[in-house]
Amino acid sequence: MGTPPVSLSETTDRFTAELDQIESMFYKCRGHSSVEGYVNYIPTEEGCLFALWDAWSRFLRSLVVTVSAGPTESLAGVTYAPVAVRTEADVLAYLFANKRGQNYRFVNMEPNWHDERAISDIVTVLALPNASTIIGAVTTTSVILGPIVVPSPITEIRTARNFGAHKNWKTLTDITAYGGGSFSNLSDHMRKRRSGVEAFSEWKESLEAIAASAAQ
Repeated sequence: MGTPPVSLSETTDRFTAELDQIESMFYKCRGHSSVEGYVNYIPTEEGCLFALWDAWSRFLRSLVVTVSAGPTESLAGVTYAPVAVRTEADVLAYLFANKRGQNYRFVNMEPNWHDERAISDIVTVLALPNASTIIGAVTTTSVILGPIVVPSPITEIRTARNFGAHKNWKTLTDITAYGGGSFSNLSDHMRKRRSGVEAFSEWKESLEAIAASAAQ
């Protein structure tokens, strides 16, 4: 008998649980003191933003490594079998050896998993059986959240994260573009109401939906 497939629900469930904890912490940050700087900011809220972006990057990494390691069963019940079974170390070594001409780059021996162009090349180079599904999910321009459709937030989250990490005129200009030409601080931006919830929660729910699509 062969090895039973690993359910990709394990990967998405862990991701969802982590985002739930991050969102809970973001709620608790309301009213925290701000710090004066280039633009006033609330460190605890920006920490939640960084955690959200990092969790997304690690989810994509986990998905790729899991599908590469052996048979998996998608959320839709489809069984995927990799062309070549690879361990986590094998995946990193193979990607590094074949990085020439690709859109992914290595930093500290890890590719930039979070980048849409990079992950598209990563799953293609590895010839993952569900490569097209993953690519379609991470490059989508819209996300269905129950009865409504919202723009994919991936680029906006990255832009907000970049401003939080590198506060300068360029990153400020970039994030201001998402506020209709006006921007006061990241706290107001992330707490602005969208679709009945704060923007941060809409981002979180959208990432969960994209993750589920990638694991179909």
